[in-house]
Amino acid sequence: MTGRVIHTGQVVIDLTLRIEALPEPGGDVFADEAGMGLGGGYNVLVAARRLGVETLFAGTLGRGPFSQAADAGFAAIGAVHVGARVDGDLGYCVAMTDARAERTFVSAAGAETRDPLDAFDRLEVGAEDVVYVSGYSLAHAANTAALERLVRRLVGSAGRTGDGGGGAAGGRPGAVLFDVSPMVGTASMESLEMVGALDPIWSLNEREAGILAARLGLDAPDGDRAATAEALARRLGLVLVRAGASGSWFVSDDGLIRTPSVPVKPVDTNGAGDAHSGVLAAALARGVALPVALRWANVAGALSTTRRGPATCPTEKEIMVLA
Repeated sequence: MTGRVIHTGQVVIDLTLRIEALPEPGGDVFADEAGMGLGGGYNVLVAARRLGVETLFAGTLGRGPFSQAADAGFAAIGAVHVGARVDGDLGYCVAMTDARAERTFVSAAGAETRDPLDAFDRLEVGAEDVVYVSGYSLAHAANTAALERLVRRLVGSAGRTGDGGGGAAGGRPGAVLFDVSPMVGTASMESLEMVGALDPIWSLNEREAGILAARLGLDAPDGDRAATAEALARRLGLVLVRAGASGSWFVSDDGLIRTPSVPVKPVDTNGAGDAHSGVLAAALARGVALPVALRWANVAGALSTTRRGPATCPTEKEIMVLA
């Protein structure tokens, strides 16, 4: 039986610009290409749907043209919004990709940062479901509070007196994928440890892994991905360090799994991590063995960089050719 992917994070509007290079402060450049689309959590949803897994978006939407665009985007890929809706519209992210395929972001917050405290109370979670948690949920107080309430419910805690402790719907998921995100450097350790109570797979890119290791005071040699992953795992549990073209390192009680990537010529790295996370979550929801799921995810992340745009996860057929 196949579980579902349940995304608890955020969807925003992406304003994408392709430029030769970022201007210096006070400078001005014209973009070679420009576009507008759904971003943030939407890229993960697209990737999960590429594997045909039932996919739910439990994050908050607003009311306005950007939120209407999100509704249309969900309908187009067959994902379902089961989260809250508040006044105001979604925020947006300006994503600039330069000639080296490096990306830079500037974001404006909107409805996606205002989760009601009870946003997840009616969310039913099954024993075969995979819950995706984004580190961006720790960037805003309202979202952190709602996520903390969900965590307490999923781990079976009673909650603190006076806040209701969350609803009673659903139980513990089959797996939790925690995409730590660039917020790893600014989120409080208390918040990170709160998510850690779910015993998640901590998914980090190289930079994020180094930052978290430093914050935890761990002995992790710079540039040694295996050593960094193992040091983090001794402290956190299940740890996945993603290193793009170099592949990934996963550490559990069973030891280290090194998964290679596939050689590609990247033209746009925007959304590669989201493609990796969405495919990994969907593969786990389908009951795919972890080493195979990691390979699928690496292939998806690599192929996504060969296409321009954020939601460029390849199809399952394309993944299987190289997996």
